[in-house]
Amino acid sequence: MESLVSIERILKDKYESKTYFSVNESIFNEGDELTGIYFIKKGKVKVTRSAKNKIAMWFANPMEFIGLSSFFNDSENYSFSTIAFGGGVDTVFIPTNDFKKLLNDYPTFKKDIIQILCDRINYTRNRICNIKSQNIKERFLNTILLLVGKEEVNKTKVKISFSVDELSELTGTSKQYIKKLITEFQRKKLLEIKGDKLIINLTELKSLISN
Repeated sequence: MESLVSIERILKDKYESKTYFSVNESIFNEGDELTGIYFIKKGKVKVTRSAKNKIAMWFANPMEFIGLSSFFNDSENYSFSTIAFGGGVDTVFIPTNDFKKLLNDYPTFKKDIIQILCDRINYTRNRICNIKSQNIKERFLNTILLLVGKEEVNKTKVKISFSVDELSELTGTSKQYIKKLITEFQRKKLLEIKGDKLIINLTELKSLISN
């Protein structure tokens, strides 16, 4: 069964050269010609859309691909912009025709990729709804909820490792205001800070959002 781990090994064999992007460097821009898919080896990538005032729609992490939605839409251009975030990003670039061949040669990989794309579409749809209809405090709470893994949504407490910078980008507000919200919700026992982690009282958070 082809996992992303085995695909990473295949990519290493076929594409030895890696492309490094420094912090805040553009990987591709919305509207650029679609030339291929990027596999993230190291670092995080901020994904934005100009239609949403360049608020971060999501962050792509190591072992993830960027450019998938444009590829599967048979688009000639990328539909999002991507920027290296944090400590810089190492990627493997896979030309469009090569990626098509990978999907044909590894059916289980293709199935996994389609599931990833479906999850990403659902996540993005929720993000867009939140951005349109909610104030900053509501967006912050829902951003945290969206960051909780599917396998953890029924737990009482969960831990997320997103930084203040990332929460600021995803919520669409300043880092100072995010720090203020974190302090406020600490007092309300909704969350606590442990190092670079946020411990979320998920039961109370869901209750507050539903009200």
